[in-house]
Amino acid sequence: MWKQYLVGLLVSVAAVYFFFKAAPPSQMLASLDQLNPWWLIPGTLVYIGSYCFRAMRWHYLMRPVAKVRFRPLFAALMIGFLGNNILPAHLGEVVRAVVLGRTEQVSKSATMATVVLERVYDGLTVLLMLLVVLLFVDLPTGQVEGSLITTANLRTAGWLGLVLFAGLLIALQAFRWQRAASLRFMTWILKPVPERFSSKLLAGIDSFADGLALARVGDLIGIGVYSLLTWLTLALWAWLFMLAFGIHLDFMAGVLMEVVLALALLIPAAPAFVGTFHLAAAATLAFMGANPGVAGSYAMVIWLDHFVSTTLLGIYYLWRLGLGWGTLTGKQKS
Repeated sequence: MWKQYLVGLLVSVAAVYFFFKAAPPSQMLASLDQLNPWWLIPGTLVYIGSYCFRAMRWHYLMRPVAKVRFRPLFAALMIGFLGNNILPAHLGEVVRAVVLGRTEQVSKSATMATVVLERVYDGLTVLLMLLVVLLFVDLPTGQVEGSLITTANLRTAGWLGLVLFAGLLIALQAFRWQRAASLRFMTWILKPVPERFSSKLLAGIDSFADGLALARVGDLIGIGVYSLLTWLTLALWAWLFMLAFGIHLDFMAGVLMEVVLALALLIPAAPAFVGTFHLAAAATLAFMGANPGVAGSYAMVIWLDHFVSTTLLGIYYLWRLGLGWGTLTGKQKS
């Protein structure tokens, strides 16, 4: 695991360097005077609401595996995001699959497949939002001082994201449709591996395919609706924090903020997305005309809101379910 920590740490150190270069701490501290803290209350409630929509969407993704109620889904989700705050390489996603598998006695491999599908639908939803921004928002042309973002870069990121997420969705569904052939191929790949290990791996891969199914067309509609609600709620959260700083941009500024953050958080980073989150948020706000100090303060405050709320909820549900910290590292046995 130390290699993942090292790579993410190096990326985060570079991102933090560019963040402070663009938004010096003295300017950020001075800009905090603009913050109206009363906006943080509705903003935080809206942010937690986005996780409620995530849990509702996860219910539809889990239907081919098992019918799971909202509460255990929400609990596992928050523990997973706590894991993302302290573990490298988005390993919190694995944690929440393990937690749900343990608490609801469902296949961990199949549950992990639903988590992977969820991230693909997230990506496609974000790309849809980016398309709306590019088509209907009057974005700055050329390079904006104090920002690393350009409209051309957003278009390029959109195309690359489409190739990535659409390609991954096609690959996953091809694996499900050609399950027998895929398992035969994996059996051939694993021939050099001792049978006691390869048999467990193949069983896990077979269970993983169970989580790629969708029971009904209605489930797809539910997934699509809750994906949009999740990301529109996150855009509202980002926009409310702009209002907290007295930045009077329209709601589409929040949409653009979430699009850029979602794309930036695909980059490997230290736990809790330190650096990459801050740089992306500050660069996006500067791109929309905010001065560097305000952009930097906004990035720090909105990241703290994300970190504190997910960490506290994750710790609460760890305690509520009687799970220890070993759940996050894999050292606690079932």
